[in-house]
Amino acid sequence: MGISQKDVKLLWGRSGNRCAICRTDLTQDKAAVSSAFTLGEQAHIVGEKDDAPRGKSPLTQQERDSYHNLILLCPNDHTTIDKNETDWPVEKLRQIKSEHELWVTETLSETVDHVRLAQSTVLASIVDHAVALCYLDRWHAWTSYALSPDPMWPKELPGNIYRFRQKVISAIWPPDFEEFKRATITFSVLVDRAAKIFMEHSDLQGNIYFSFKFYKRIDPNPNYDEDLERYKQWQNRCYESICDATKAANWFADVVRAYINPMFFAEEGKFFIEEGPFEDFSWRTKLLEFTEEEKAEYPDKAFIV
Repeated sequence: MGISQKDVKLLWGRSGNRCAICRTDLTQDKAAVSSAFTLGEQAHIVGEKDDAPRGKSPLTQQERDSYHNLILLCPNDHTTIDKNETDWPVEKLRQIKSEHELWVTETLSETVDHVRLAQSTVLASIVDHAVALCYLDRWHAWTSYALSPDPMWPKELPGNIYRFRQKVISAIWPPDFEEFKRATITFSVLVDRAAKIFMEHSDLQGNIYFSFKFYKRIDPNPNYDEDLERYKQWQNRCYESICDATKAANWFADVVRAYINPMFFAEEGKFFIEEGPFEDFSWRTKLLEFTEEEKAEYPDKAFIV
């Protein structure tokens, strides 16, 4: 899954948003780069891969991507350490990181809000759960299957989404993050509802839940027309719930960029859905987002069935 949002928040906070070598001010937001700020880079101390600079190590991929193996650098210093491994070994970089974070604590303590850093680190953990359990990094792929004429979901996804909903229910929300709280609760409720609606008429086959066409369960079916209509209504509810969950996912991503990490899914862009294939073998792509007026109604509206 790469570097977690929690580790990103820890690294930037404890580094004081400064390069550990030259201590220049850094930013995570490409749009905010100016003469006063340089785009920071989360460099690996032990290389990200075995064939990367300083990459020969028994560390697992998860350990390589953890906060303890990362150092915040400007692009110039990142290039320098990777081009000259002899002068910049692992032990030296770890020492530089340790000394830099101590300098930040002693010198910038008045400018670093440690309480807010701790609060946002807790929220970053919720973000990591959302990405992993709700398949945010595969949103287009799994929702396309869920919106196909014969809807299907990965076997693990409904249970994972339920676990995310439990995580959100049990969260202790820090003050001053009200919109983050509202957007996260809304997303957890709506994506969980989408899963529950689909599971009303699903059939597990291997690693995939397929839609169960109950109107065909017996032949002949004396209630065929009524059952077919109920099935179509269920399909419409599945479709509407995925659309609502997608709107909520985009709102959630927006507040994560505002409060936690400005680069959260910035490269990938907005979450969208793709429907099809239709009878003419066409596909339709839609970008769905809440209006500001709709956001004002949530999360209260999310609990209305």
